[in-house]
Amino acid sequence: MKDVCKFIFDEGIKEDAIEERIALAIITAECTFGQAKVRLNASYLASGNKAVIDVSSEVGEHIAQVFTGLMTRQYGEDKFTVKRIKGEV
Repeated sequence: MKDVCKFIFDEGIKEDAIEERIALAIITAECTFGQAKVRLNASYLASGNKAVIDVSSEVGEHIAQVFTGLMTRQYGEDKFTVKRIKGEV
């Protein structure tokens, strides 16, 4: 199992907005690490008002950090929670 960050958003935040900002975070990762490395290492799932990002690699960490920053800037810290869940090998 991999390390992940689980995000839960207030009901007022639409799934489209969540997915759009994850996509922007992935684009920044491609600019930093290259498209091939991101394609091999990036993994996420967004559904409803929840999102999970695999943070087992530096690419995933980058995506989660940028995504958190984008969501905080747009909606504020009090509109979502994030929890890091450690995987077991």
